[in-house]
Amino acid sequence: MVRHARKAPEEPYVPMQGEIVRVGLGSGKGHEPQGRRPFICLSNALVSRFANIALFAPISTTERRYPLYIPLDRGLETDGVVMLDQLVTLDYTARGATYVETVGEAFLDRLLETVKLVFQKD
Repeated sequence: MVRHARKAPEEPYVPMQGEIVRVGLGSGKGHEPQGRRPFICLSNALVSRFANIALFAPISTTERRYPLYIPLDRGLETDGVVMLDQLVTLDYTARGATYVETVGEAFLDRLLETVKLVFQKD
């Protein structure tokens, strides 16, 4: 797994691509996630560092099977599926994002390749 150097404690945490974080969402509506939930950061470092926002996909323990639900690799602390059809842009500082772990390079590549389906022209 790729590990990123962590910043000094006084500096705010900036999620990097491929990192799983926990984020506080409050109460959601309909099918939106709610509470303190795991997400994986999909946007590149340029977005995270300069905009104080990042693009995330929620991770769920749902049993539903769907082509855009990618199961996490075994051996991670986090369990579940990455829900690539429910992408969200979050202000990670305001939402109190905390680092959990980083996925492997091959898994990240698979996510980034699969998420392109969401944006393909019909």
